[in-house]
Amino acid sequence: MPLEPLLQVTPHGLYVPAADLYLDARWAPGTVFVSHAHSDHCSKADRIVCTPETAALHAARRGRRDTLVLPLGEVVRCGNADIVLHSAGHCLGAAMLEVRTADGVLVYTGDYKLRPNPFAPLATILRCDELVMECTFGEPRYVFPPDELLIGELVSFVEHALADDATPVVLAYALGKGQEALYHLTSHGFDVMLHGAIANMCREHVELGHPFPGPGLWTRYRRGEVGRRVLLTTPSTRKTAMVQGLPKRRIVHLTGWALHPGAHNIYKGCDLVLPLSDHADYAELVRTARESGARKVYTVHGPESFSGRLRALGIDAEHLGSHPQDLCEDEETAELAPAPAPAQGSLDL
Repeated sequence: MPLEPLLQVTPHGLYVPAADLYLDARWAPGTVFVSHAHSDHCSKADRIVCTPETAALHAARRGRRDTLVLPLGEVVRCGNADIVLHSAGHCLGAAMLEVRTADGVLVYTGDYKLRPNPFAPLATILRCDELVMECTFGEPRYVFPPDELLIGELVSFVEHALADDATPVVLAYALGKGQEALYHLTSHGFDVMLHGAIANMCREHVELGHPFPGPGLWTRYRRGEVGRRVLLTTPSTRKTAMVQGLPKRRIVHLTGWALHPGAHNIYKGCDLVLPLSDHADYAELVRTARESGARKVYTVHGPESFSGRLRALGIDAEHLGSHPQDLCEDEETAELAPAPAPAQGSLDL
C-alpha cells in the first residue's frame, strides 16, 4: 500500500493529518502547534499545543488559549500519531515537533539554532523520514562567527563607550535576543536599563525560573535616568527620543543580517552591527538536512534557493513558499524592509 502523506499544504498553512495538527498557523479551524512565542508564530486558534514556557509567554503576549501543555521529551498520543517536543534552542520555550506515525516520522524544526542558548537546552538534529525546516539564513554568506567572539565584541563595545562617557545602546527585539543580550551584559558586570517591552519579557523569564546571573543589575527604562548604564532597547526605537535624546551614545545592533551585503545601508546610524543570531546559520542548516537522514526535506521561512542548494548536494528538497502564518510582521521586519532578504518567513532574528 502507498504511504499516507505526512504533510499537507492547506489554505491555513502546513498541516499534519495523522496528528490533526497545523504548524504555527496564525489561525486554523483545528489545533495548532505553536513552536515559540514570537509574534509571527503566535496563534489565534481556539486550541494550541506548546511547551509550558511558550504557553506562559504566549498568554502574556496574545492572551490565553485552550492549551495542551507538553514538556520537552514527553510523548503524547495526538490523533493517530505520537508527538513529542524537543528543544529548538531558539528562545525560551521554543520547540521542534516530532510526529511518529505508522507511515513514518515527520519533524518540524520551527525557528531553531544548534548553538547554545542560555535559556534553552541545546538543540539536536532529529532523525526522521520527512523534515520541515526553517531556512532563514539559507545562503552561504550567512556563516556566523562563534558566539563567544561576538559576545566578546559586544563587551568591548560597551566598555569603550563607557570609557568615552557615552551611553552604550544595544538594539535587540523584545523576546529572545533581548534576554540573551541581558544575560551576557549582566554576567559581565554591566548595569542595564531596559525598554518596557524587553523588561516585561524579562520578568516572565524570572517567573518561569530563568533569572539573570549578575553581578550587573537591570531595571526598566525611566527617562533621564540612564546614567552610566547600558540602554537595551528594541530596534524600532533607534530613531526615537529615547535613543536620539541621549547626550552622547554609541549604538550596536544585534542581528544575523549583519552579514547581508547591504547591512551598512540598512543600519545607518549604528556604530556596530553584530551577527549575533538565534537562528541556524547556513552551515547548521545544511548539517541538519544531511544528518536528519530525511528522504524528503521541505524548506520554509527563507530563500527558495536553499532547497536548490540542497538538491545540488543530493538531498531531495522542496521549498513550500509563503503561507498565511508568514504574513505577520514582528519587531525586526520593519528594520529589514529595504533589504532583499528572504522573501518568505519571519525576521525575528
